[in-house]
Amino acid sequence: MNLDITTAHITGTMVAYYFICHRKLWLFAKGLNMENISGNADVIKGKSLHEERFKRETQKEMQFGQFTVDFLKYGDKVYVHEIKKSKKFEEAHIWQLKFYIYRLQLMGINCDAGVIHYPLSMRKVDVQVTEEDQELLRKSLGDMEQVLQCVVPPARLNKKVCKRCAYFDFCMA
Repeated sequence: MNLDITTAHITGTMVAYYFICHRKLWLFAKGLNMENISGNADVIKGKSLHEERFKRETQKEMQFGQFTVDFLKYGDKVYVHEIKKSKKFEEAHIWQLKFYIYRLQLMGINCDAGVIHYPLSMRKVDVQVTEEDQELLRKSLGDMEQVLQCVVPPARLNKKVCKRCAYFDFCMA
């Protein structure tokens, strides 16, 4: 279960973008972070939600090398918690959380589960990582490397979801 040195730079955000849009992943990885500069209303709401919710958690945004988790809970095992604004990209959120759990496991931390919180809808999703998930993550990380090595960005999706993306103006220009 060794981490390939070529994928050590991959972050959870990059994993989520891989499952949402390869073009968004490529642009983000090349340093174009539109979510920090776009003034996108959804981005602003998400950041505000992240700062305002779970205030009792004293150790929010814990960094482990190249990736940062929203917060951890400790018991017999470590549980990773992520806060998300909307379940619109729930599948990507699940894989992002599985990536965090997988990376913590590689670091020798006893962790095999976590929770995604959707406070606006008062909903949470429990996530477990299986051996099959680990295998799919390894494959996905290899596929991500191929996307990132492309000289030009992948083709744009031009789907309904693109209209609310922070990268919309850049992609559709």
